[in-house]
Amino acid sequence: FSSLAQVNLDSLWNVWNDITQPDTSRLKAMKEIVWDGYLYTQPDSAFYFGQLQYDLAERTGHKKWMASALNVQGKSFYEKNDYDLALSYYRKSLKINEEIGDKRRIANSYNNIGLIYRKQGNYEKALEYFLKSLAIKKELGDKKGMGASYNTIGVIYQEKGNYDKAISYYKKSLKIKEETGSTLNNIGLIYQGQGNYDEAFSYFKRSLKLFEKTGHKYGIASALNNIGMVFDDKGNADKALNYHKKSLKVREEIGDKIGIAGSLTNIGVIYDEKGNYEEGLNYYKKSLKIYKEIDHKRGMTVSLNNIGQIYKDQDNFKEAIIYLLDALSISKEINALHYVEHQSKVLYGVYKELGNTDKALELYELYISTKDTLAKQDAMEEGIRLEEKRKY
Repeated sequence: FSSLAQVNLDSLWNVWNDITQPDTSRLKAMKEIVWDGYLYTQPDSAFYFGQLQYDLAERTGHKKWMASALNVQGKSFYEKNDYDLALSYYRKSLKINEEIGDKRRIANSYNNIGLIYRKQGNYEKALEYFLKSLAIKKELGDKKGMGASYNTIGVIYQEKGNYDKAISYYKKSLKIKEETGSTLNNIGLIYQGQGNYDEAFSYFKRSLKLFEKTGHKYGIASALNNIGMVFDDKGNADKALNYHKKSLKVREEIGDKIGIAGSLTNIGVIYDEKGNYEEGLNYYKKSLKIYKEIDHKRGMTVSLNNIGQIYKDQDNFKEAIIYLLDALSISKEINALHYVEHQSKVLYGVYKELGNTDKALELYELYISTKDTLAKQDAMEEGIRLEEKRKY
């Protein structure tokens, strides 16, 4: 497959470099070069080649291709987690699409902007743009696009905690298109979150079956992982461990580093719960190493926290403090308040145990202030949720 891909890229470069070719052929070749060759592995190069596409499109007056180039440049920043710049380029692309009246591309731009707001945690703005995208897809009769939008809107409601509405949109998605593994998986996650493990298991198994049928390895790994989580929730550690190891194997096959680190963490949790602290530490440290390699801050703070917790449980307070302070520092940096609350509480207990009253008091005050902030946020979110439910 690798050699075939290289041959294809070489032929695309030949088209791009041949100035006797029609402009549209060269522009299409560059788009495929960027998407297939660079976007997900070398986003900086993708941005550069996207600029080449934009420059040619601008010189030759092809606005559609200008918008396409801006879109890919936005995507390159999205892949680098630079959401402000990604949003800027997506908006530039949207503006041109609106100028030329290309409704299908306008819907796509709305969707991309919604994805940025979702990443930033601004669910209201994300929902606004996803609904705009859905409205255009309905107008165009784009059934496949509508199904995708229903699923994405369901995700937003799920993340907002409005599970009734989330399931409603997921089921709309299933009605408009054949069952897909991702939608079934999302419904399973809601039932799991509600403690309805039998329903969750049913949806995850259906999801796994569909992913296996289509050979979608990312989906297979995700479904296996979620089934493992259900068995863990039901207290069946051995079965949970079996599914997490299966998930890890698939993720290693496809080189999914975030997935690998997540599976290592989940396996560590099982060993931790079984009281096998050495194995737990082994897997947590492996996951931490990967999270550091890819600079995944949320994963890093979870792994550091888990390692520190095991050292605390072993009364190795010196090591516990080192890891927990690192975890707390990252949690503050990314404003992960639930982690800050937990880690400051654990550290308070450690310093109290050691008789360091000054540090214990400092951490206790941080714990109380963070807990109060979260309580206010929860109250506000609950009020919003109830108001949305009333309107619905």
